[in-house]
Amino acid sequence: MTSGRAPDGDDRWVGSEPRLVEAIRDEILQAPQRRITFARFMERTLTEPGLGYYASSETRPTRAGDFLSAPELHLFFGRCVGRFIDAVSAAAAATPLHVLEYGGGRGTLRASAMTGARAAVEWARVDMPDRSDAFAGPADVVLANEYLDALPLHRLVQRVRLREVYVGWHEGWFSEVIDEPSTPALAAHLAADGVHLLEGQRAEVCLAAPAWMAEAAARLAPGGVVLVIDYGHEAVELYGPRRMAGSLLTYREHEVGDDPFAAIGHTDITAHVDLTAMARAADEAGLALAGSTTQGPFLARLGLGQMLAELARDPAVDPQVYLEARAAVARLLDPRHLGAFRVLAWARPGADGKVPTLPGFADSP
Repeated sequence: MTSGRAPDGDDRWVGSEPRLVEAIRDEILQAPQRRITFARFMERTLTEPGLGYYASSETRPTRAGDFLSAPELHLFFGRCVGRFIDAVSAAAAATPLHVLEYGGGRGTLRASAMTGARAAVEWARVDMPDRSDAFAGPADVVLANEYLDALPLHRLVQRVRLREVYVGWHEGWFSEVIDEPSTPALAAHLAADGVHLLEGQRAEVCLAAPAWMAEAAARLAPGGVVLVIDYGHEAVELYGPRRMAGSLLTYREHEVGDDPFAAIGHTDITAHVDLTAMARAADEAGLALAGSTTQGPFLARLGLGQMLAELARDPAVDPQVYLEARAAVARLLDPRHLGAFRVLAWARPGADGKVPTLPGFADSP
């Protein structure tokens, strides 16, 4: 096969990045059992240097891309995050406040948050493809907005006993291979969650997410906060009987799908976050829960409605600009859309052993 070209007449290659398909195919064929875990497949599909989904374009989370993230929807979202950061800065009395953002976007959240924060802030990002960041010291805020849902995950199915769904290569394209789990950590994860899958039920386990929490905690300064915003559920719901097919989804050109083998390199792959596992990892890392809510109430408490009202009162604002902002605010607050995202904060207790009271949550002043 000529490098970088799809085989003539094979429609399965249409829309895919041929070089990435070939690279993953070659790894599968060279593997001892001619298969790889779905986690490895997803890692390469999303982050392969120069070819993967997050490594080949910065327009993915935009109206012109495949999905629209909250920071891209309107700068009000970032301004609310900036207000949250201000409150952490006041409690930590840190100058400058060090913010470490994990993400795969274009830096839009940083730009808009800085317009809402009054504190002096030094902001660094860990990008999805290369995972490098600008400072090596402790962070006062570790921020992950729609990041954990894109971490590599293992796919499982219950067939008499727990099995893993691998990725193989069959008749010229990717295929599923079902066999024994690649690591006992997968069964241990479900057991720690108190979960037993029903016969025939599929599920996803992301071992990388709790590992990320341990990494974030290790980067956190005393009194610092980890803020996670994502779509996720506690294990009892995530692995419940209502989700017999799991929660894996794909996004391309604002259309939702469920075939991870379509448009390789040009399709986002996500699954809902296991919040029970995240809480367990935070506890094991010495962090304490400082707040839990959904995105709608979180943004409302941080003044999202006030921002819209101020825009309405400004006579210099174009009416179309206001209408667009109002539509964005409605979507950010709507519990059927972005307003349903979970927002959780974990803190490393300070020298006095206390957990800070944070804005955006119900028990905040």
